[in-house]
Amino acid sequence: MNDEQMRVLVENIQKQKTELRNVEIKEAGGGCPKIYDTLSSFSNQDEGGVILFGLSEKEGHKITGVYDPADLQVQVNNRSLEM
Repeated sequence: MNDEQMRVLVENIQKQKTELRNVEIKEAGGGCPKIYDTLSSFSNQDEGGVILFGLSEKEGHKITGVYDPADLQVQVNNRSLEM
């Protein structure tokens, strides 16, 4: 997914005020969120799915950012391997 596709996806989620069947949003300002259920769900779909970190459902799908992009990537990879 390139930057433009990501921007359009985020705008659509913010406009619709809901996640999509294959797109899950997670807050990640205070650390890596729980993603086991999301990964499990996406693994059972033929097309998989996308997790967008740094958006808040509680705050109207507002962009809230992530605590540390590099560490978040490491944590997500580690949790994926635990499955």
